[in-house]
Amino acid sequence: MTKAELIDRIARSRDLPPEVTKKIIAKVLDIAFAELTGYFVRARVTRSSNPRFTFPRFGTFTKKQRSGRRGVNPQTLEPIEIEACETVDFKPSVELKRQLNEVASVKPSAKPSKTKPARKKKAAARSSTKRKPAVSPAASPAGNSNGAAGPGGRKLVTREEVELELPAAAPLLPDAPLQSVRSGARSGRRSGGSGVGGTGT
Repeated sequence: MTKAELIDRIARSRDLPPEVTKKIIAKVLDIAFAELTGYFVRARVTRSSNPRFTFPRFGTFTKKQRSGRRGVNPQTLEPIEIEACETVDFKPSVELKRQLNEVASVKPSAKPSKTKPARKKKAAARSSTKRKPAVSPAASPAGNSNGAAGPGGRKLVTREEVELELPAAAPLLPDAPLQSVRSGARSGRRSGGSGVGGTGT
């Protein structure tokens, strides 16, 4: 969130009177943060106490002093010396922690309830498309003995019925039996015997 977004949200609040403008809100925020900055800059850290600012139901800002220490440069991985410095730490309040954890615990439980039924529907649709019964393209309505109709009005044919219909298609190929008879007759004449379909001369 930026400063402009914070000012806009405060201006839209119904708790403020209508004569309060965004310029007034921006001026108040500038003064408030300038006072906080001056307080933490002027205050001194002692062994007995640390300067702090507590905003109710939000958290506590505390000024701390960090001593010098050795560190590692993350880019070159070379050891470096970190100088002593003063900084401000923030500790959220109990109310803020509770609200953050309530929001975090609600979000994961809401997501699976929306996505699980959709996945089940997709899985059921896939299984229904894969389990279509096999239909023989060469089957005719008369060739089905039991008369069971498949999807689209097609007749279902079993493997046994398909095997029974295969010899009926043999006369459509007249070259195959003639070649085998002629080749047998020629081999019989060469050996001196009477071949299949030969005269025996």
